Amino acid sequence: MTPTSDTDWYEVTFSVPWIVRNVATAQDAINIAVAELGKRVAKAGESIRHADITVQSACCRGCETEMDVATVVSGRALVGLLLTVEVRASCPEESGIIGQREIGPHVPDTPLTLVESPG
Repeated sequence: MTPTSDTDWYEVTFSVPWIVRNVATAQDAINIAVAELGKRVAKAGESIRHADITVQSACCRGCETEMDVATVVSGRALVGLLLTVEVRASCPEESGIIGQREIGPHVPDTPLTLVESPG
């Protein structure tokens, strides 16, 4: 797909749960999750550019401390990631759908939940 005068780039953010196997620590799981998602997003089509992957954070209700969303149990981890990409679309409302369509096949069986879009 080549850009036309009626397409533009829009920034969208997805929440992505990532499972990592055979890890000992949450930091190892985070490093692996970010690397794996990055490799897969790099394979997405020309309608996706400038991927930024960050770890989701949660606030402890008791002490109000921010912490990474990464849990390791018996060598398996669930890491909450935020994937922000620029998507080429004809309007802001389509950017999230196009982002899911372009990235989805590269992360099968992994939900991409749109958490922020321009539309």
